[in-house]
Amino acid sequence: MWLYRRTSSFLFGFTDTILKKLGVSESAFVITAKVAEEEAAERYEKEVMEFGVESPMFLLLGTLGMLNLFCFAAAVMRLMMTTSREAGGDLTMGLQFVITGLLVVLNWPLYQGMLLRKDKGKMPVMVTVKSVVLALSACTFIVFL
Repeated sequence: MWLYRRTSSFLFGFTDTILKKLGVSESAFVITAKVAEEEAAERYEKEVMEFGVESPMFLLLGTLGMLNLFCFAAAVMRLMMTTSREAGGDLTMGLQFVITGLLVVLNWPLYQGMLLRKDKGKMPVMVTVKSVVLALSACTFIVFL
């Protein structure tokens, strides 16, 4: 959880400060839903993350999580498509594969909330769509840079 707080709060705070200094926008967001319902209590008891409301913080988390997933998938595909002679160059970056793989594993609750869950505590569909579009745009920009 500390990784989520650190990634989202510092980046969101920095972006919010820059936008405020430029006079572009003032962001207002709800960090968590303040709704007490039986299903939410059950999810809390099962230690399942609650995403239910649309928030810029969730958009940032979703985008970073999807970016990690896409980068890991691209690295694995690149490793699989190289010949054994060329693979030596990619194997020297083994630690980067491990770190990216660990980030994907750490983001598993986020992926569940975005893609697998069907309850009211799942990530809103619009946040998921925006996150995927932003992450794919970032990957496309990096590839064609």
